Amino acid sequence: GNHSAEVCGSRILELGSGTGACGMYAAALGAASVLLTDGGPVELISLARANILRNRHLFRAGSSVKARRLRWEEHSPLPRDADLIIASDVWYRHADGAANAALARTLRELLDQPPKPRAIVAHEHRSREAPFDATLPRWDADDELLEAFAAAAREHGLRLEGLWSRRPRCHVRGSFRSWDADVSIVEVVRDPDAADG
Repeated sequence: GNHSAEVCGSRILELGSGTGACGMYAAALGAASVLLTDGGPVELISLARANILRNRHLFRAGSSVKARRLRWEEHSPLPRDADLIIASDVWYRHADGAANAALARTLRELLDQPPKPRAIVAHEHRSREAPFDATLPRWDADDELLEAFAAAAREHGLRLEGLWSRRPRCHVRGSFRSWDADVSIVEVVRDPDAADG
C-alpha cells in the first residue's frame, strides 16, 4: 500500500544512502527532515550533497535535507530523534559477519533511543539460487545475504518482519522482455524474546 502519510512530517534517517535517492524521495513526500548517511568515500557524501541542492525544488517547503558520513563499524556518534529509519540495499555485499554485525549493532542502538523509530529496509535479492519460477516455502527463503543479516540481527536482539515480497513478473513489449526487481521489504524490530545484550 501507499505509506506516504507515515512519511509526511516525519524525521527520516537513511542508512547507506549512497547518492540519496530514497531519502530525497521521502523529502518530496513531505518529510520534515531527512539525514542521508553513508560510510562510503567522502566523494559519495559530496555527491549526495550536490544531489540535495539539485533536487531541493522537489522537497516540501521547510523540509531540511542534509548528508553526513556514518561508518557503522567505527562506533560513530549516532543521529538522534528519527521517527523512521530507512535503508535500501545495505547488505547486498555483506556476506561477511563483521559488516552485518556493525549494521545490526547500529540499528539496535537507533531502535533503543526515543522516540522509538521504525526501521524499514528494502533488499534486492542478488544471491538467489532458485529460478524465478521455483516453488519456495517463502519467496525470500533462499537468499543467503538476507539470511546472513537476519542471523546478525538475532545476535543483537533484533528480528526481521516481512512487510512485502513478491515474485518478479515478466513484462513483454514486442521483442523486449524485462522483469520487475526481485525485492523484499522488511522491518527490523527489537525481538521481545531475545535476552538483552
